[in-house]
Amino acid sequence: MNTYDPYEAPKDDIAAPVANEAGIEQVASAQKLIIYSILAYVAGAAARIFLGPVGLLVVVCAALVGLVGTFRLCSGLGYSMATRVILIVLMFVPLVSLIVLLVLNAKATGKLRAAGYRVGLLGATR
Repeated sequence: MNTYDPYEAPKDDIAAPVANEAGIEQVASAQKLIIYSILAYVAGAAARIFLGPVGLLVVVCAALVGLVGTFRLCSGLGYSMATRVILIVLMFVPLVSLIVLLVLNAKATGKLRAAGYRVGLLGATR
């Protein structure tokens, strides 16, 4: 007697497993900081046009969040200390810092997607 039922639902787990790499959670949290920093840069630039000094304060706060996010992301991605120092120094150059944040965000997105995370506009979720 054949026990095969062609109408039975598949029993295999079709969801991709989330990789348990060391530092992947740090990459996810640092990416959120970087995304918030990018959004604050844009908001600060707009606020600087309309509100003057208040916009400058927002840009300075965005830069501080970007510095912390950059350091944490470089640690999570396993960059060498020399690379970390170079990226931190580049964060003090106004337009270059935004480019550094965008490139690091793209690298973090690739690493998180390879680990099985879903990455949206405001960061990664499992």
